Parts: sequence; C-alpha cells; structure tokens
Amino acid sequence: MKKINIVVIGHAPPAEVEHYRRFIEKAFRYPVEVYARVAYPEKCYVPERGQYDAACVLAKLFEYPGFRVLGIIDVDIFVEGTNFVFGLAARNEQCALVSTYRLRNAQHLFFERMKKEIMHELGHTFGLLHCENECVMRFSNTVFDTDNKPAEFCQACRDKIHEHLR
Repeated sequence: MKKINIVVIGHAPPAEVEHYRRFIEKAFRYPVEVYARVAYPEKCYVPERGQYDAACVLAKLFEYPGFRVLGIIDVDIFVEGTNFVFGLAARNEQCALVSTYRLRNAQHLFFERMKKEIMHELGHTFGLLHCENECVMRFSNTVFDTDNKPAEFCQACRDKIHEHLR
C-alpha cells in the first residue's frame, strides 16, 4: 500500500504534526503516518552559518521507507547559494523537507504557510517544477510570497501529478 511517512526532526509539537498529517492525508488521498521522531543530524549542522544544510538533511530522509517521506524540521535550513530555504525536495523522488523555522513569525498565518510549503515540496516529489500560474508551486523567496500564493495546485499541475501517478 502506498503511504506517506512523516519524519519529525527535532521538536515539532505532536499536536502540530497531527494537524499536518490529517491535512496531507486529505490533500493527497494517501494514508499518512508519523513514522519517526529523530534528533537533528549533527553532521548537517554548519556552525559558521548557524543553520542546517537542507540537502544533507534531505539525504538522511532516504533512509526511511514510504511512497513519499516528508521531513518536518524546526530549525533554520539553507542550500548552497541561498540565505535560507523553507524546504527542499528531491524532484521525482520520494523525499521532501519543510522547516517551520521561518514560517512562525506570524502565528495566525503559521498553519496556512506550512500547508502551502508542504504541498509545494511534496509537489516536487511528484515531478512538478515551479509554476507561474496562481498555484502553490509558485516559488517563494519570502514569507510574503508564501502568504500570497494559493494553497492548491493549478489545473495544469494537478494534471501533471495525475499523469505522474499513472
């Protein structure tokens, strides 16, 4: 059976994670399980930046089973050439990572932001690229960008996901 597994990295509260689990299950129509809670991968920490290397953390997620594996981490992450990222995914592969760290600055918007970033990163695992339409796959460089994009896939991206799953 195809299942999406969540790996919690760090200290995301169980009630929050359950909220994401239910949301993902409804949005993607696959069973979703909180598979593991793990410590921060210390080898991925870059002390001179005070951040974790998102690509390094993402690589660790491939150690876990699942049709899709979503890592949720509560620390600041980056990829080479950026100041930070909200998340990272392996396009057309099983793993995605989303950080809560920079999305919390407005608590009343936090869950909506997380939903959008989860949809976006999981969308990449289904082969989607960044989209210019009114779509959750639009690139977000700031939380303002995240706040101003819709929480759903546009029709073209929905069609691509369905094609990918055939």
